[in-house]
Amino acid sequence: KREERDAFFTEVQSGYEDTTGAKWLQNTLKEHTTGYEILQQQYNNNPEILREILRYVFEAVKQLPRMEEKELLPVFAAKLTGDPHYFDAGTVAERLLFIILSACWQETKDRELSEAERKNQIFYRAGILKDDLSNDTLVYGIRAWKHNGNLHKGIEGFFREREPARLTLRTIGTFGGVHAEREKIYLFENPAVFSVLTARYPECAAVCINGQPRLAALLLLDSLKGSHRFFYAGDFDPEGILIAQRLKERYGESLHLWKYDKKWYLQFLSEVELNPRRLKKLEQVYIDELLEIRECMKKKKRAAYQEAMMEIYLDAVKSEESENGFVSSSADENE
Repeated sequence: KREERDAFFTEVQSGYEDTTGAKWLQNTLKEHTTGYEILQQQYNNNPEILREILRYVFEAVKQLPRMEEKELLPVFAAKLTGDPHYFDAGTVAERLLFIILSACWQETKDRELSEAERKNQIFYRAGILKDDLSNDTLVYGIRAWKHNGNLHKGIEGFFREREPARLTLRTIGTFGGVHAEREKIYLFENPAVFSVLTARYPECAAVCINGQPRLAALLLLDSLKGSHRFFYAGDFDPEGILIAQRLKERYGESLHLWKYDKKWYLQFLSEVELNPRRLKKLEQVYIDELLEIRECMKKKKRAAYQEAMMEIYLDAVKSEESENGFVSSSADENE
């Protein structure tokens, strides 16, 4: 039986010997790494079905990555196998394809991403869109260019009209470059703060991550970090601190925690009490810049929210950006 199994897997690799897929298979069978149990189970159930799956998965990996032209997974599956549902979530084919692609890009793993978001990220890097429209982020004051160097006219329209744009993963996938007119970009957890600030200061650039950063937001910020500085402000609660930590870990010196310290937390304490389950999340906070807030929050057991700090942000922008010639749309700024 062992000889039959070995002969089967050797035959499956025929024509793909030097490809990423075949090399992964060889290593998995030898080291019993992730995916080994799936291979064993499927081989025992129906080796002929497994043969077909592995050949299609090998061919899929061989054709990827195609970073410039993103393609929907069902469309890619239909072209490759004739079945748009061949790589649907949960199928053996999808699980094996994801495992192989994950092995190719282990450095992209973000421990804060959900499994679904991590899959989106891995497939995106391979040129495949799994969640192209519902995965989005809200931006303001951003310009973009396509892979061929042409200006993205849709994004340019929102930029010139001074209106926020909701960018989907599919749209971001068409970008060859992205840029804001000013070096400083404000990042907000809350859409209400984002809305008020961009209305008051129409020449600013801002991104609203709206809670836990989704893949669309992270990919956009990844493209901007080389030439811009991020000023992040969020809620003072366990979830907000973890978001701040996650962004600081990812963007390092490119990200400044803006109006996000013990002073402002204490000044804007709300009556919202934090239950033990939420407070336990504070144990995950470890970066130096957030430790003081963490300890203070453990004692106070209450949250503070961005909406209450609206005037603080607006006054800070007025002060910090005055040298750049910002024009406020509010009449009281024209004194």
